Amino acid sequence: MTQQIVQALNAKYMASKLEAVANLQNYLTNPAGIGEHPDIVAECDKLLKQISDADGYLITLQNMMQPTTPATSEVEVPQPTAKK
Repeated sequence: MTQQIVQALNAKYMASKLEAVANLQNYLTNPAGIGEHPDIVAECDKLLKQISDADGYLITLQNMMQPTTPATSEVEVPQPTAKK
């Protein structure tokens, strides 16, 4: 079950990224053909954010699924130094 959930999330984020990449490529190669979006820069900005978000989700999901070792899972907390 867990593997199915991970696969579904991976597919969801990958689809979101691929959709945004396809639309961005279309805007960049044929901006005059997009009549309903007069502010192409703003639309491209939204698509770049969608790509970045999807990438971030994919990386986070991948990192969460990797086994951790004690050396990498512990965070070293700096100790305060005494004032003289």
